[in-house]
Amino acid sequence: MQLDSSLLGALRCFEAAARLLSFTQAARSMNLTQSAVSQQIRLLEERLGYRLFVRQTRGLKLTDKGLTLFETTSRALGEIQATLQRLEISHSPLQVSCLPSFALQWLMPRLTDFHRQETDVSVRLKAEFQSISRQAMQVDDIDIAIRYDPTTYSELQSEVLLDEYLVAVATPEYLARHPRFADGSSLDGVTLLHDASPWDGAAEFIEWRTWMQENWSREMPRLDGPQFNLSSLALAAALSHQGVAIGRTALVHDDILSGRLRIAFGKSVKAPARYVLLSREPGDRRSVIFSNWILGECQRFSVDRQNVFGRLG
Repeated sequence: MQLDSSLLGALRCFEAAARLLSFTQAARSMNLTQSAVSQQIRLLEERLGYRLFVRQTRGLKLTDKGLTLFETTSRALGEIQATLQRLEISHSPLQVSCLPSFALQWLMPRLTDFHRQETDVSVRLKAEFQSISRQAMQVDDIDIAIRYDPTTYSELQSEVLLDEYLVAVATPEYLARHPRFADGSSLDGVTLLHDASPWDGAAEFIEWRTWMQENWSREMPRLDGPQFNLSSLALAAALSHQGVAIGRTALVHDDILSGRLRIAFGKSVKAPARYVLLSREPGDRRSVIFSNWILGECQRFSVDRQNVFGRLG
């Protein structure tokens, strides 16, 4: 039997009716009339020379041959649909706006694996930390944004990527020169390094203050010291033995693991902010592919983080 356009149309009607066991529901799903679907099935049965359905009082039942044809048709149409969706992916890069420190120290090292897995989707990464909105994403042609803040977004689809925790970190050499800080007894002679603006509108010294409230048993000290506009700069200063920085675990994980930085003392404290994934068009297949990938990477990192920071204290 030759597979022509009229037969393909009839098979689509048959697949919908067999899946839903209703001509009426099949017609609704295909934006056709019930009589049009019924006629297509009748013509298909005449052309094949055997019945596909048994018409019952409360609906339809597939015959044995109808069931066999449905299994094959459903599989074939599913594969065609998947192929069409794959081919529909835009060849333009997915525009991802990400915080500079998170992009540099967490996301970039993982993007190679993403491009290896998803050869149809390329990512153009923009290191930015300004406030985000639907209008801003449209104007700047941003598909995905990753932000670290406590904000609730109502006009964009948002998903929490990763909760964050804060630790005080310095090089082993710096802590050796300041043993009274390393045992939590004194800040004398210690330089505190600050991310001046962890997020837009953050209170001054918010991350150090949050950590101190949990780990400093004495009166809250005066918080001062060098300030930087990026967390990665404060951490770079710490790596240069210039002082103690508050490290977000996603940003210091590798340095802690390698021994370049060490947790000074005390416990990790839940940060007042978290990493959020924002999508301008969440139905865009490129956005779906990237979102699913990064959510999986964050889940794996959460397990690794627990192992590392649980072991190191």
